[in-house]
Amino acid sequence: MNTNIAWSNPEIDAAVLAYFELLQAQVNAKPSNKAAIYRKLSAAHPSRTAKSFEFKFQNISAVLYEEKLAYADGLRPKPKYQAALKTAVLNHLKQTNVTEQAPIDVLTGKLKRLYSRDYLPIQGKGSGRYGLSLEHYLSIPQNSSKEADFMGIELKTKHGKTLQTLFSRVPSRYLACKDKNELLEKFGYYDEKKERQALYTSFNNTADSLGFYLSPNKNTITINKEKLKILEYDNSILEDAVLSKHNETAYISVSINRQKNGDTRCRFDRLLYCKTPSLFRFIRMAHDGNVYLDFTLSKKHGRTKDHGFLWRIPQEAIENLYQETQLIDLSINEN
Repeated sequence: MNTNIAWSNPEIDAAVLAYFELLQAQVNAKPSNKAAIYRKLSAAHPSRTAKSFEFKFQNISAVLYEEKLAYADGLRPKPKYQAALKTAVLNHLKQTNVTEQAPIDVLTGKLKRLYSRDYLPIQGKGSGRYGLSLEHYLSIPQNSSKEADFMGIELKTKHGKTLQTLFSRVPSRYLACKDKNELLEKFGYYDEKKERQALYTSFNNTADSLGFYLSPNKNTITINKEKLKILEYDNSILEDAVLSKHNETAYISVSINRQKNGDTRCRFDRLLYCKTPSLFRFIRMAHDGNVYLDFTLSKKHGRTKDHGFLWRIPQEAIENLYQETQLIDLSINEN
């Protein structure tokens, strides 16, 4: 079997038709078996294996993902497909008059189907494990770009009462030091337990135990240590960060369940859909003490580690940042 031969039009058309039948079954919450579909396609087109049809389905997901359209659950988009496949997918969409769903409706449908599967194994470790789990189960390609995660919607997971990270941005300028290394050396502390110089702290407009606090001004937010101005952010930089990543954001609440065997699983319970943030609201929240900045710096053996200058807000204050919000209970299935 020569897998290097380009797919024929009948093979592509069969894959596209079967893919959209699968997608419709998922949307209608009807049972489906992807492995059986691949085997059936391979039997009808013996020059292609079941595995090759699975890859082709992922290519179709990639076409739809790039077009910001709904794609099938459990089929992570794989790019690098032949042009004929994209033509076939777009032709199918035109010929069948597929109703285009709003991105939030696509996301809600996928999350409700995930909820119906109850608690799922957690993917990854550390503080980002719930976000990694969400991306895994939504079959979202790994996102290293500045674009939003899902069809133009930024995804954030919420668990417990921890502060919600909005974005990370380096300062516009340093005032009492020349860079982050000098910031760490001059204003950090020695961590005896880990034997390193460190500067880990979180503060709002009230001074923390190290004396750091932020001060919102007309055009900047200044970070002070006691009476000394340390660094500052131009409001234009903060506005760009808020608008570029959070014009549409879905904050997804996560609950956990500890299994009898000791494993911990997660479930996505609610979705807070937020639209149209503004710098004015962000600055007002900063004045109210609902905006925090985290320093996450350390140095050991001459090497500085930096996990970002993290801007965060309390979970209960999230709605204050946006003009429009909608809370969706994922346990309610309206189909």
